[in-house]
Amino acid sequence: MRGWLRAGVLSVVVLVLLAGCADTMASLSAQLRRGYEAQGAYQHGLEAYQARHYDQALPELRRAVALDPTLDEAQALLAWSAYYVHNYPEAALHFRRALARQPQWGGLYDGLGWTRYRVGRYHIALEAFHEALRLEATDRDAAVGAAFSLFELGRYAEALPGLERLTRDGEGSVFKKPSADLDEVRSRYAWTLFYLGAYDRARAEFAKGIAAQPTWYGLYNGLGWSQLQLGDPAEAQATFQRALQLKADLADARQGLAQARR
Repeated sequence: MRGWLRAGVLSVVVLVLLAGCADTMASLSAQLRRGYEAQGAYQHGLEAYQARHYDQALPELRRAVALDPTLDEAQALLAWSAYYVHNYPEAALHFRRALARQPQWGGLYDGLGWTRYRVGRYHIALEAFHEALRLEATDRDAAVGAAFSLFELGRYAEALPGLERLTRDGEGSVFKKPSADLDEVRSRYAWTLFYLGAYDRARAEFAKGIAAQPTWYGLYNGLGWSQLQLGDPAEAQATFQRALQLKADLADARQGLAQARR
């Protein structure tokens, strides 16, 4: 009787163990399938991202991180894709999620900084850019973001050294192509010089900007104001008129033209 009971108990134990193994195998199989699907979605998203088809990358990358939240590269690309299609709330969400797992990835702080910058949150954008630069001091994109944030905050004296360095570095040497963001950097550099009262230097930088971008009305506006401050109303008048030819409703240039005509 005891032998029969013992055999019965062992049979039950074996059945339970087999059932447990089956459940475990099924769970592992499901995890492997999800991982495979996540990698496939990530690869499709990566290809679309590299082709700059960010709207096509988004659904693939969303699927990848939904299937596997540990795919940090997919999370980062999802954040940047959302940024490039101007979906800043989603971009900020995924930058923060990626940073929660990878707090040493400086590029994530850079992305978070630009996401905050685009919605006018310059103080916290500056914090993110500074963190990006702490992790990678040579990150030009983060340096631009930090200088632009200081400019938008009206902290011109603090913005000036960075903008000057970025302008000179962007100009580079004859052996390398100028930085793609040089025009934006120089514009802010020129305006910073203007706001700090360095009108002669501002005039020179606005003139350089116009040579590179002859249809940028804002540069003519800045040049006109610099000329006006330097006591050249006739030159300023002609410059403001050119700005208004390019943008007829530019109120700042209209005000400058009125002053130049007095």
